[in-house]
Amino acid sequence: MIEVLCKKLPIDGIVDDGTLRYWLKEQARTWKLNYLLAHAEDGIIWGRFDADQLTTAEQVFHQPEFKVDFPTLRLLTLQQCRIFGEHGEVLLWRSGEKLRSRLVQDNSEVDKISERQILWGTHGEKRDNFTLLRHGSQGFRHAVPFSEIELGDRNQLINPVRLIVHHYITYDDDGLARISLSRLVDLTTEKKSINASKTSQRSTRRS
Repeated sequence: MIEVLCKKLPIDGIVDDGTLRYWLKEQARTWKLNYLLAHAEDGIIWGRFDADQLTTAEQVFHQPEFKVDFPTLRLLTLQQCRIFGEHGEVLLWRSGEKLRSRLVQDNSEVDKISERQILWGTHGEKRDNFTLLRHGSQGFRHAVPFSEIELGDRNQLINPVRLIVHHYITYDDDGLARISLSRLVDLTTEKKSINASKTSQRSTRRS
């Protein structure tokens, strides 16, 4: 059943940093996706797509003004990359020496639970549709590609930033449920209880 959510995507044209960015922009345009979250050998990379352009955090927040050193999106150091939005998620990941990719989109045949995960950060500084988040007096920072954030005294967040995630549920022959696949959906500051589509109370066994 979970196969109805996934579609394999061609990646033959990705051979260097330029073709990587071009491929990501094409996927974002084709599937109407908004954000990028990549994990590389040298750190986490946030990005966003606007008018067919990709902007990543290190282009907005950089030394020496902001005293941060975010990594650059590079094919050589990339481990995995997700571009996501309400319409779906494209995952590009490294498997040995090869790259692989797939698209996940919601399907009415598959039950799902929507979760809002709180991201690290109690204070923020906005710039060019990004917000540089820090947690109290601690040194760790990251820059989310999202600026619809209300700030209070000393740039403290009124509400934390949350990452919306869809978890897809499958059932075994005995009717027991398990999460088989998850995808990223959106960024928000709105708080909302975990809810299920079609399965509001069937978290462990199908009735």
